[in-house]
Amino acid sequence: MSIRITDCTIRDGGYLFNKNPDPVFVRGIMKGLADAGIDFVETGFLQTDVTGDTLVYADSMGVRKYLPADKGRTQFLGFCDNSRYSPDNLDPYDGQAFKWLRISFAMHEIDEAVEFCRRAQKMGYIIQFNPMDAISYTDVERAALIEKANKVPPGSMSIVDTFGAMHLEDLYHIFRQMDSLLDPAIAIGLHSHDNLGLSTALAEMMIMLARESRRDVIVDGSLFGMGRGAGNASTELLASYLNKYHGTDYNISVLLDTIQKYIDPLRNNIHWGYDLPMFVCGTGHSHVDNVYYLQKNTDCTVREMYEVIRTMPVSQRTRYGTGYKKTDFTNLQAAFDDYRNKEKK
Repeated sequence: MSIRITDCTIRDGGYLFNKNPDPVFVRGIMKGLADAGIDFVETGFLQTDVTGDTLVYADSMGVRKYLPADKGRTQFLGFCDNSRYSPDNLDPYDGQAFKWLRISFAMHEIDEAVEFCRRAQKMGYIIQFNPMDAISYTDVERAALIEKANKVPPGSMSIVDTFGAMHLEDLYHIFRQMDSLLDPAIAIGLHSHDNLGLSTALAEMMIMLARESRRDVIVDGSLFGMGRGAGNASTELLASYLNKYHGTDYNISVLLDTIQKYIDPLRNNIHWGYDLPMFVCGTGHSHVDNVYYLQKNTDCTVREMYEVIRTMPVSQRTRYGTGYKKTDFTNLQAAFDDYRNKEKK
């Protein structure tokens, strides 16, 4: 079996810059991760709508200016959201940028994502298949998805904890089902968010489960957990754990230098990590934008935030903008107003 790390600092951390960080930051992070021997590194966002932002690319050509001259053993990843990118825009793999391509998709986009996967494979790419919000699938729905994935098949298929709502019991159940049904040649990935403070524990648990079944796995992290909202598992924690217990040789010193040089200086102006609003998101199975909206547009307390979100159907809590549309917060505002009116009575 193999255990590999994907670092998502550039993409998940990129949200904190509205996808437009300083190119020096992008190059420095990519070089540091490659020098440390991290297996996969996400490079940003493939989008049909190219905005001119640092991390938004029309195809692999836009990524190349940031890649280190010496990639070592590191492989770089293109990332696309099914609702924001068409395979019509993808250029054939030519060995100059990334060979792996990660596609993220919602439950109603499964067939589109499968077709994207097939087309990208014909162009020379290896696919990381990332169905969003794993805990929202029933066992029957997940089995149907796995059956479709087995027919493609991708290089990996991930358990994605989109809203930071996953507990260890959830991961245990989902991994066991996927491990029993997924083609043995397909690695199982894990992408989590740290709303409940469990990201690293989830990754370690999946690695332990994979060791028993001999399944290849890929665990996602970001340097210092950097990412929108609660952030992610910390790449340096995952690398240290694997060095200690699984004989890997990630260069922790290089990771620490990279964090201190490029990430520590940001922490006075940019916030991420576990806090009470992120707890509300995780326990409420809610998109982080709902919390951001309430913080910006109301004077609600954390308790009110917690209770208001729970008055909304899960289908509304997990909604967010698709394609180029922004989330409509009308229902959230109405739920808050209704809650306040009831409190006044």
